[in-house]
Amino acid sequence: MGETPRLALFDDTHGQSNWSQTGFPSREISSNFSGIAEALAARGFDCTAVRPRPLAEAARCARLLVLPPPTGTYDPVEECWQPVPESLLSAAEVDAILRFLADGGRLLAFAYRFGDSFTGANLSDLFTRLGCPLNDDAVFDVTRLRDEHPLQLHFETAADTMPLGSTKDGISKVCWRPAATFRLMPGAAAAPLVLSPGGRCIAFDRVQRRIRFQSLPIAVVGRRGHGRFALFGGPHLFETGPFGLLPMADNRRLLGNVLDWLLDESGTTPSIVGGPVSSVATELAAADEWRALWEVDDVGPGRPMVAFVERLLQETGILKALGQPSWMP
Repeated sequence: MGETPRLALFDDTHGQSNWSQTGFPSREISSNFSGIAEALAARGFDCTAVRPRPLAEAARCARLLVLPPPTGTYDPVEECWQPVPESLLSAAEVDAILRFLADGGRLLAFAYRFGDSFTGANLSDLFTRLGCPLNDDAVFDVTRLRDEHPLQLHFETAADTMPLGSTKDGISKVCWRPAATFRLMPGAAAAPLVLSPGGRCIAFDRVQRRIRFQSLPIAVVGRRGHGRFALFGGPHLFETGPFGLLPMADNRRLLGNVLDWLLDESGTTPSIVGGPVSSVATELAAADEWRALWEVDDVGPGRPMVAFVERLLQETGILKALGQPSWMP
């Protein structure tokens, strides 16, 4: 890639400003993502937004691309996100990001709870090309559903849910809000960064209408050509703002560890494929044999449980895109 300026580019061209339509802060460099920008500035990076240039053109000058969760336009009556063409990643933009990575660029990208089906986005067009398809689900602590407002729901992950040694240095626990999970495709140059706790922290897929109880990847890292990427199933753990969790637990330390891994140029960090870390993906794949013990589908004897959980999610509001007028602190 040659001598690339230490420039971190924050995408604001795919509906990231639309999050403010709910009455809460947007997900841009000057608002909820200011904490990430500050961490990068401390590492000597200049941070700027994509606009007014097209993403493909702006990325040519960057070392790191930060992709906050894209979204459509907010429907306050239905309390949901409606897809709009201008918020979607075009095929040309996906190809440009893949070339950016292949040439040595770095990508830090974030999805949202219940995946693309919730936000009206198409992150899976990119993530699938990286070998990490995004699920239309959300991990949450089912025991907290009636005790916490849906926008304040949280769960914690401990260091033993992080298979990569270097990225869990100094980590005791990390605080999350509901987040989507990833699948790892066979042969993908990727591995889980953080696994969900499993058990009472279930994953509910709103499209497949499926409940899963096992530990699942809620953050993954990988390589593409000479580049590296880190993908997260939700943004809150590194955000500032009303529901941001960056100051909580060891979240700030995890952000630093992830940035150090992404931006490392020494060539000494262990490979994520072909070594001990890749065995995690193998174990996850092997778990398919035991799927009946870990998953409940909307068929036969599982139907009442799926219906109960879905009704609970509807009653508590987690299935809605709640705006500030609905906020009851």
